Amino acid sequence: MTPDELIKFTGATGPNVQAQAQQALSMAEAFVDAYCRGRHKRGGVLRPGVDAVITAVAARILANPEQIQQREQVGPYSFYRDAGFQGFNLVELAVLNRYRKRAK
Repeated sequence: MTPDELIKFTGATGPNVQAQAQQALSMAEAFVDAYCRGRHKRGGVLRPGVDAVITAVAARILANPEQIQQREQVGPYSFYRDAGFQGFNLVELAVLNRYRKRAK
């Protein structure tokens, strides 16, 4: 996925959104690489499902680049933004565990 595709996918806007999208993708791939210990690629190509995990993680990072939990309230209306990426969810782990090198 490219930064432009990630921006379109998330609907993110802002003055530095292009740089933030690139950084989010780099961080997401680094997290996946560390978790799978480099086995998320074969011959330089991402294995099945890994691209979707990178996209989901990058989207969470891009949605809240500060990675800080926020809550705003005006009268009866409130807005809540979670802290962003707090680890892989169960579906992402199911994909990544297929490629993770485990101790015996």
